[in-house]
Amino acid sequence: MTSKISKLAIGTVQFGIPYGINNSKGIPDQNELDAIFSTAKLNDICKFDTAIAYGNAEERISPFLFRGAQVISKFPTTTTPQSLALELSDSLKRLGQNNLYGFMAHDADLLLKQPKLWTELIRLQADNLIIKKGYSLYHPEQLEKLIDVGFIPEIVQVPFNLLDRRFGSSMKKLHEMGVEIHVRSVFLQGLYLMDFTKLPDILQPIAFELKQLNHIADSENLSMLALALNFAIQNPDIDQVVIGVDSAEQLRMNLKALNSWDDKKNTIFDQLMQLTCSRPELLIPSNWK
Repeated sequence: MTSKISKLAIGTVQFGIPYGINNSKGIPDQNELDAIFSTAKLNDICKFDTAIAYGNAEERISPFLFRGAQVISKFPTTTTPQSLALELSDSLKRLGQNNLYGFMAHDADLLLKQPKLWTELIRLQADNLIIKKGYSLYHPEQLEKLIDVGFIPEIVQVPFNLLDRRFGSSMKKLHEMGVEIHVRSVFLQGLYLMDFTKLPDILQPIAFELKQLNHIADSENLSMLALALNFAIQNPDIDQVVIGVDSAEQLRMNLKALNSWDDKKNTIFDQLMQLTCSRPELLIPSNWK
């Protein structure tokens, strides 16, 4: 049985660019990266999620990738099989790796527009340059279209959290197909960890829902971090939960939230599933601008 901690994957976007609505520390320095990766290795966390679009994140994590580390990267908009192969080659050089555990389209719509790229991913996989091919999704409708044209992935990444459960039924179907499912945005870029009374103006319309979540957490004597993280970790259809951390201390806080979780508290998830969001478009960070 998969352990709770082994379901954690470290996201690296904040190692290359400033990221997260609740991030006040900025980009971690090299010493902090060393501490983060050392803590990950010590706790058998071996998957690291990155992307070509994450600034210089690939170069920065390269020196800290230990034996057994598995890297998932994502490629941006490209137009030809040759350019995709070059993107992968350059990514492998930056990471200092012979192959990638996963290589995904950063936006799955690209594969619908340029289907030859999927054929190229199959070739790259046959050459053992990638172990699993797939795509990152933003809307369930994307997945339906991709499956309809026969683009069956081995790995996908989708948003999933306390209020954004749009991919719930899709994840179940994918899990049954044997697809490895990674979820992101479990803290909604840190929104769930903020003081809901101090939200920026654009997010004020969902203050009531955030207040409800805080009330549920308080009633069970839980932190919002523990509630949000375990909501995803305990889901049997999810293989990996990608979290972003700015420091080793943050990573240790996440580990504590997992280790101290009493599985009897899983009954709280039924209560959470009853919550709905009056402005679901505000659960998509790209709409916060």
